[in-house]
Amino acid sequence: MKFPFRTIAILMLAAVASCAPSRTPFSPGGPTTVGMPAELSDRERIFVPEIDSALRREGLVPVRNGKGDLQLDFSMAAGPINIDTRIALSEDGAVLVQGNGRAAGAPLIGRSSVAEKSFGEAFEEFSAGLSRTSGGRGWSSASSSFGENPQPDYSQEPAYSEDTLPVY
Repeated sequence: MKFPFRTIAILMLAAVASCAPSRTPFSPGGPTTVGMPAELSDRERIFVPEIDSALRREGLVPVRNGKGDLQLDFSMAAGPINIDTRIALSEDGAVLVQGNGRAAGAPLIGRSSVAEKSFGEAFEEFSAGLSRTSGGRGWSSASSSFGENPQPDYSQEPAYSEDTLPVY
């Protein structure tokens, strides 16, 4: 039983070609992406899912460890008494929406509640600004791109559970 070498080579080539992934063509006008910060502290990782959810509610698509149409800057700076929180959404270096928060508390005692207060203050300001800005910029899930076709709803829950923190 001899099989010609060409037949085997053709069959292998066809098998490899059938496994190649198909690519979808690029279509401009898709959802606006937001590049999330690559490096976050343990404290910042606790709060970033709330920011993720707020962005999705407004029709934006967060991109982990990546560069998007917009960039998110999120930081929590802890001093001996104060914790300062900054959340900013920018496009090409220009800040579109920003929220700042500061909370104070006793050193080494109840720092997580101080962090929650600081984040809450910044997040409230950020989400209010995000809602105001999204309608005028055209990336709100409630707005339509050409007045006819509404944008898809990207407000689904994040792809992680509360037990597992996302790695941004």
